[in-house]
Amino acid sequence: MDARPGGLPLSSTEIDRVYDEDDYEGDVAPETREPVKNKWHTDELANEVREILAALEAPPADGEVMDTFQRTIFRGRQFGVDGRGRVVLTCRCILESEGNEDAFREPFVSAVAGVCGDEFAGRELELIEAFDRINLVGIFETMRALEYFRLSDVPSVVSAVVRNKVRRLLSPPSLPAASKKGRQERKEEAKRERRALISRVVERKIELGRKLAALRDAIPGNKQFGWAVRKQFDIDDSSDVTEMMRVARLYGDRPEIFCNASWHALTELASSATSEGERRKFETRISAGERVNGAEIIRARATIGVRTPRSARDERANHIGGS
Repeated sequence: MDARPGGLPLSSTEIDRVYDEDDYEGDVAPETREPVKNKWHTDELANEVREILAALEAPPADGEVMDTFQRTIFRGRQFGVDGRGRVVLTCRCILESEGNEDAFREPFVSAVAGVCGDEFAGRELELIEAFDRINLVGIFETMRALEYFRLSDVPSVVSAVVRNKVRRLLSPPSLPAASKKGRQERKEEAKRERRALISRVVERKIELGRKLAALRDAIPGNKQFGWAVRKQFDIDDSSDVTEMMRVARLYGDRPEIFCNASWHALTELASSATSEGERRKFETRISAGERVNGAEIIRARATIGVRTPRSARDERANHIGGS
């Protein structure tokens, strides 16, 4: 791959004129053709670019750099963005950064202009400082040393490398946590997750219990009700249906209870085997934020000789056995 004196790359116009069998294997040498005149090739835009360069005390710009800057301003006006500001920032990133004074040419100007848009808007000084750590000409030298890229690939590859380097400098990946979670912290987190899961289960069953209770109020007959439950909710277990209705009727409008208790605790509280006095004691404790489980409620019933939950459950099942 040929280069200008001093190791600088050929311009894209010169690249188009170069024919090298190693780079264009199987191709034919490109034909000489007249340059295309685009809408931004106007004296007005050319003079506007020259005024900007003069204000920045920039070195003379060749035809390709002028083309890039005129196109940037033209497209900026087409899409309602600040093309002039982008030209200014591109010049500053190259000319004010350390070691890039010789990169005020293509393909470097287009590559730098590509990162001076919306992605890093409001971070102009950071962007200029970032180019202190990006050797633009060095990128090209590395590509040439690899002997991998075709000459026609140079502009797009340089642009991609520059964008990736800027993103890495201005948007570094987040660092992992400094220390691993301790055993106790993991244990507490597991408890919180379990409680959240229990709450979701309870809320779903309360909601289903409300719907079942409303359906029961509308259909007093056991057989008709059982048929409707199977059709609408696909539930065959009559004891589950009775359980959900009873809990929903007692606690469906009391979130201070059902949001702080497991479903097992709620079913034992709502059971006819639990006396009214014991139920109120447990409700007071639960409302105060105390954890109460179903086993504790069962033990409290046993101390006063109340029927077991199993016999109470069987009795409820028999009550709607005809459904």
